[in-house]
Amino acid sequence: PQCNKRTILRSATCPLILLQYKPPVMQRRTHKAVAAAAVVFLVVNAFLLWPEDTSYEYDASEHSRRLDGSLRAITPRERVLNELFKMGIRPGDPDHRRLLKARLARLEKRNEQALAHREMIRKLRNTKNIWFRRDTAQQAELEQKHAQLRELNLNNHEQKRELKVNNSESDLENLETVSICGRPTMMGTASDLALLQNFEEADTCPGENSNKLLLLQGQDQRLFGRTGNNLIEFLHALQYARDHDVQLGIVSNSWAFEMLLKMWMSVKDDDWEVQFEEAFCVKIFNSQDETETQGYELLFPELTVTEDFTKQLFLYQSERSLVEYIGHQAQYLQTLFRNYNTGVGTTESGEPVRDMCSGIKALFGDNKNAIYSVMHSRSLEEAGKTILGRLSKFSGCDPEAALHMTPDYVKSILEPLGLLDYPIVLITDGQDFAVIQRLLNDPEIAPKLRLVSEEATWIGGDFTVAVMANAFIGNPASTFSGFIAKSRLALGFGQSYLFRAKNENGEWVNTCGDTCIYDKRIMG
Repeated sequence: PQCNKRTILRSATCPLILLQYKPPVMQRRTHKAVAAAAVVFLVVNAFLLWPEDTSYEYDASEHSRRLDGSLRAITPRERVLNELFKMGIRPGDPDHRRLLKARLARLEKRNEQALAHREMIRKLRNTKNIWFRRDTAQQAELEQKHAQLRELNLNNHEQKRELKVNNSESDLENLETVSICGRPTMMGTASDLALLQNFEEADTCPGENSNKLLLLQGQDQRLFGRTGNNLIEFLHALQYARDHDVQLGIVSNSWAFEMLLKMWMSVKDDDWEVQFEEAFCVKIFNSQDETETQGYELLFPELTVTEDFTKQLFLYQSERSLVEYIGHQAQYLQTLFRNYNTGVGTTESGEPVRDMCSGIKALFGDNKNAIYSVMHSRSLEEAGKTILGRLSKFSGCDPEAALHMTPDYVKSILEPLGLLDYPIVLITDGQDFAVIQRLLNDPEIAPKLRLVSEEATWIGGDFTVAVMANAFIGNPASTFSGFIAKSRLALGFGQSYLFRAKNENGEWVNTCGDTCIYDKRIMG
């Protein structure tokens, strides 16, 4: 009896009860902790179970929701209403009806464009190969027309007469041409030598006696621009080294190798570094520390961010004459295309490379003499108008025509060349569907439009399809188009149409020749 709640803490005779009994203060703390845990449990589960993206705060007249006891996808109208509700805009607010109508219209337009785009892709990829001729006589006629177009493209006979090199006519006839994907180029021909007839290349590599080093390094994902820009940046780095007689270096795991080896000069054996160094007169380093141990002085050490460094390369302007500049750049491009990837080898990091001929093979199979043209449609978002507007002031081209690629613009190029009877391969970023829709609505162009199959299309394959075409229609505001046009000129092809405008008679004409793509006064 003396061992009760009041005496237990002071009693020495109730040890068992003392062990089993908890003071009132401790009991209250335990109860509070349990209660708090229960509250937290209920709150968390309430948030997990309640569909937070669904709002039932709708106007009474909104009957689109059918609570029939089955789960279903939320309708577009309900999604828009939810978005407005989360923004604090409820039925009855002044702007509710206007915003609801505008968002629904925008959503409907986006859905229509997506559906039309999918339908266009399906139609183009299911179109039969109309250029396939079984009649041998007709095939021979096509091949003869192909040869005539090649000769027309380069004005081969005229260039042979003007050739100023110390070679006999028999030597010129024995020159070995270079083929890409089984299609002939003019590399190594009289036309190729005519292009470079006033160009004298030094026998030595730049920077052989210099300790100054222009180093391409960094693995940053943020470079200045996309692949077209990055290729120009590499070519400008080679040009800078030549102009200033400094050594060009490339770190083996840099952005430059990551970009280049996917398309050209893949790693096939142990001496690939030696081959690359000899081909481009560069030095390959494993790290920047290696450059310091060899006593090199880095140029532009203040440009520690790769994006800033590549921007400076992109903006670089050589002080050499246009003939010299074209000569250097053409040789760099020829070196790349002499070593295009065929699906054999890897990148520096060990990634398997793809076949640069994949697009041509997907379109034409084994037909090496297929005649076709390529259009590159690129909107460049809002910047496209600004860039093309600036280019038009110096080149005389129309400030918007290359963006819109209207049917009459395209036909004004292809019809005089006799190419409206052959496939027109379309390369596009898909951002301006109106361009594609206009072409599909034209009865002459639509049957000839082609797209590379989805499994075969990639940037390297698209490059090669365009470079090897009988004619190329591009957008001078796009560095992708610019690189294609430069490569075509380096490989001996004409018929690159980037600078066009209407004359006083309303006819589309060229306002600038093929070499304009290299002219710094025009391209900046």
